[in-house]
Amino acid sequence: MLQKDQIDSYLSRTHETIESAHKELLDVKLIQVNDPTEYPFIMNQLMELDDEINELLTAASPEQRSQLEEAQQQLRETKTVMIRGI
Repeated sequence: MLQKDQIDSYLSRTHETIESAHKELLDVKLIQVNDPTEYPFIMNQLMELDDEINELLTAASPEQRSQLEEAQQQLRETKTVMIRGI
């Protein structure tokens, strides 16, 4: 079983990355195509978090699994929005 601080840390990083992704998507829509943005960096973070969650789900208790599955769904929705939004 995972420690509570492991879950809390992962959920916090996920929430922060999703917020950054939404902000970046709005910024990208407002600037020129060739301007540098954080978009590639944030997409990479989303992918890494999505990979990491599979390992966490394996060791999670049923209660932890519920929290992680919700975070996983949010990550996947955000990635889809980021990909389609550009």
